[in-house]
Order: sequence, then C-alpha cells, then structure tokens
Amino acid sequence: MPYFSDSTIYFEAIANDPWSFYLDSGIHNDLDENISEKSRYDIIVSDPFIKIVADENTVCIEESNQKETLKENAFDVLEKILTRFKVQDSSLPFAGGALGYFSYELGQSHFKINKDHIGIPQMMVGIYDWALIVDHQEKKTWIASHFQNKDTENNLEEIVEKFINAKPKNQIFKINSSVEPLLDFKSYEGIVNKILAFIKEGDAYQINISNKYYAQCEGDSWTGYKKLREINRSPFMAYLHYENFDILCGSPERFIYSSLGHVESRPIKGTEPRDSNHIIDKKNAERLLGSEKNRAENLMIVDLLRNDLSKNCITGSIHVKALCELKSYSNVHHLESIVEGTLKADSSLTKLLKDSFPGGSITGTPKIKSMEIIDELEPHRRDIYCGSIGYIGFNHKMDSNIAIRTLIKKDNKIHFYSGGGIVAQSEAKGEFEEMAFKASNIKKWIDFFKEN
Repeated sequence: MPYFSDSTIYFEAIANDPWSFYLDSGIHNDLDENISEKSRYDIIVSDPFIKIVADENTVCIEESNQKETLKENAFDVLEKILTRFKVQDSSLPFAGGALGYFSYELGQSHFKINKDHIGIPQMMVGIYDWALIVDHQEKKTWIASHFQNKDTENNLEEIVEKFINAKPKNQIFKINSSVEPLLDFKSYEGIVNKILAFIKEGDAYQINISNKYYAQCEGDSWTGYKKLREINRSPFMAYLHYENFDILCGSPERFIYSSLGHVESRPIKGTEPRDSNHIIDKKNAERLLGSEKNRAENLMIVDLLRNDLSKNCITGSIHVKALCELKSYSNVHHLESIVEGTLKADSSLTKLLKDSFPGGSITGTPKIKSMEIIDELEPHRRDIYCGSIGYIGFNHKMDSNIAIRTLIKKDNKIHFYSGGGIVAQSEAKGEFEEMAFKASNIKKWIDFFKEN
C-alpha cells in the first residue's frame, strides 16, 4: 500500500465502522525525528470475526452469528480462543489476533459496584484476521493476514479498495460545558490523609489515587481524536470505536511488550511540567532527575514489576535495563525505567498479561493491598483508565499500554481521569497540582473544542 507518514488518512475509510481500532505511534510527518522501536508502527484493524465481551461475571463470545456466554475468567477465555490458531512468526508486529481493551477492574473478584461508573464492559476484544500496518522506519505500508478466517481472502480486494479510496472527513465535534471534577480539593485532601495514615501504619509504601472529570459533548469522536494526537503526541496512543462509545487514548506508557520470548515493561513514575521557556523547562527536568521522592516512587514500581514478570519469566532472566531515565513529552517530563526478562517456554502471552494485570505503576506497593485501599477510597470505578489497550497476535507477539491520558465518550459526555502516586513525603496540595498538569493536554484539547 502507499506510505503516508500521517496514517489517519487510512483510518478515515473505516472510522464509522464499529470495532474499528487504530493503534497510533504518534508520528505525524516525514520530518518527524521521534521514530523509535516503540513508536515505529501504526496498526489499523476492522471487522473482527470473533468478538469477546466480558462483564463482572460473564464472558460473551460472538462468532459466526452465534453467541455463547461463559462464567469464566476473561483472560482464560481469551487464551483458549487464541490457542485455536497456529501460525508462523512474521516480521510484522501484528497480522491478526486479539486486539482491544482491558479495564482496570478486570479479573478483580471484589470491588464496590455502587461507585460512579460509565457503564461499559470490563473487556472488549476482537479477533481480527487482517491488519493495515504502517512502518515509519522503513516508510512502508502493508495489509497483512495469516488467513485464519475463511472469508478474508475473498474480501481482501474490497478491503484494499476501501483504504485506497479513503478521503478525509470533516465532521463536527464540540464540548458544550466546563469540566467538572468528581473530587474537589477538600475531598481529595481527605483521601490523601487517609492514605498517609495507611503508609504510616505500614500497610503500604505507595498508593496511586486518581480523580475523575466530566464534560458535555456532541459530534464525531474521530474528529476529536485527530486533534488530541496533535496536542498530546505520545508513542502509545489509540482510538477504539465501538457501537455506543469511543475510547481516545493519549498514553506515553508501555505496559508489556513481548516478541520471540523477549519481555519488556517500561514503567513511568515521576512527573514535572514542560515549559515554553527553555531555561525553566531544563530546570524542571533537572529537578525531576534529582528528586529523591520521584526516584523512590519509580524504584518501588520497578521492584513490583520485577516480581510480576517473574511469575512467567525464566528465573534469573529479569534485569533492569534502564532506571529513572528522563523522557520528555509535549506537556510533561517523566522518569521511565525498563525491566526485561525471557518468557518461560511453558507460559503464554495471555498468562503473562493476566498475572501482571493491572500495571503496577498505577496501583502502588504492595500491589494487592494498594488495590484494596484504592477500592475503599476512590468514589469511582476506573473502567478503562489504568487498564490497558493492546494486542496479542497469532504470531506470538504482544504489545500493550497503560491506559492513562485516556478519554471515554459515551452518551454525549466525555469522561477522563488523572492520578498520581502518594508516598510518605507527599502533601495533598502538590499532588493535586501534579494531577492538574498531567491532565493539561486534555484540558487544552477541551478548550479547543469549546472555542471552535
């Protein structure tokens, strides 16, 4: 297929088709210098031949116009389905397999059901038999398939023609209200003080707490997403279009990647704002690198991830490739680490994801106790926020993000979240301000659509 550095032109062809997804590396033009292994590929899929939808107690599988409902763990159901398909490895990251989202609460046996929530399933994953892949390093584009579904080969010509004839759509998207937080500062301060008491008692070392925000909206989510990727360029962005809601994700954080048995996680912990003044911006970056508090937060999460990955990696293979490296994005500086390992021969990618889920960078340490405290103190479900968006390919490759900087549009309302880790040195005012600048790109995006 023809190569375009801005691959949104291809997604235009299927943007209105339910279960059409776009995994977006954030690359915009031929002059872009941010191309790396983690931002090399864009992946576009549509028309899954199997749909898997999980709620609290059931998993529904839709295949060949037949529906089956199971009372099993959603990850286990996904594993059984993927084991039906045997293919050779390929050089491309994805040419068919499972792709979709996994909510933060997925797989948790106990959480408060009467919390504020959006009302979306805990998991919605399609099994796709083809993908459009854009390689920004090689400047090439393919439509690729393992031909695991009998209809794919017959439909391929029509699929190609649809993409070739794609044209930009200029539909309307508007924000119709101011942003309303679920927690005001007083309520948030009360939660932080309770967390500090838990930490003082030795129940936890770090707990990630979040706030939820709303705004009224109308119009086309895809139009909104195209602006989001301009304002909030990140390597693990995504747009997921379902029948009655859309996910607009601007995440900078990789959760778990695996290829040929190599496993990698890139936890982010530690944040300082960017500044248009170069001198101030540099000072902010230096302050972050020198922050004992932020480095301690990052180190705790690295240790947690080493433990999580060890459940499915060969003993002795796990190591920390990078610790607290500075990574700068459009609105914030972050500290990022890299934890690597080698997958056990008798394990699987689905099991690796299940046993590490949700990501430790958005729970706290120790993980289980932190999640119990989050459930007790946060007045909202997180839904997709702090869950994950990603794929597990037929070719035994996986990549997934931590779904932060993420919006859900449903019923003419935009929902989004921001959070941060609370440690013994934390104080509520500073943490509240940090949440605000983490969400600054989303608020900038909202202001754009309020004015236009």
